[in-house]
Amino acid sequence: MLRMLFSLIVCLAIAAPVSAQQQEPIGPFAADVRGSFARHKVEPSVATELGVTAGNLPTRSWGFVGGAHFYPWRTSKITLGVGGEFVMARGSRVIDISSADGKTTTPSPTVRRHFTSVAPEVSLNFGHRNGWSYISGGMFGLSTLYLDREDTPATSVPHRRTLNYGGGARWFTNEHIAFSVDFRWYSVAEQQANATGAVLQPRTTLLVLSGGIGIR
Repeated sequence: MLRMLFSLIVCLAIAAPVSAQQQEPIGPFAADVRGSFARHKVEPSVATELGVTAGNLPTRSWGFVGGAHFYPWRTSKITLGVGGEFVMARGSRVIDISSADGKTTTPSPTVRRHFTSVAPEVSLNFGHRNGWSYISGGMFGLSTLYLDREDTPATSVPHRRTLNYGGGARWFTNEHIAFSVDFRWYSVAEQQANATGAVLQPRTTLLVLSGGIGIR
C-alpha cells in the first residue's frame, strides 16, 4: 500500500514539469474509467453485531470508478474544473473456524462489504493539454458503505453523507486516450442500524486507489 501511494505521489510530482513542454492549455472536457482498490478499517463493534469475529470482516474491496469533468476557466498555469465521480466497490471474506479439539474446521459465514458513492467535485489542475496533475474534493457526496452477511443480506440501506479529497494525473498518449491515476480519501458519516439487515456503522475514512484510462 505504501509503495503504491508513493508511486502515485511521484507521478503527480513529475506530471506538471513534463507537460510544461507543451504550450496548449487543458481542453474543455475529460472523462475517466478506472479500476479501483479500497482499503477499509476493521470495526470490532460491527463484527459483534453481525455475530462474527473481527477477522471475518473484509479489509479490501475492488471495483471501478467513472467520472467526467469540465474545465470552464483555463489559463497557462492553472485550470479550474467541475464535475463528478461514481465509485462502486465490493469485497467479501470467509475464514476457517477450528473446532474445540482443533481437529476439524468449518467455514465461517460470508461477510460482504459494499461501497457505492456519487459525488460532485471541484478541481485545480496544473499542466497542459497532453499531461496534467490535479487536486480535487467534494463536500456534498452520498455513499452507501456497509457490511452484511450473505445469509442475511441487508436491503434499503440509507445513504451516508460523504466528503472526499485527493489528487491524480492524466497523461495523453495520443489525441484522445490518456493513462489516468487517482488517490482519494472518503470521509463517511455514521450510519444508524435499521431493521433490514444493516447494523450500526461508525464514522470512517477509507482510501481508494484507482488507475485506468481517460478520454477527451
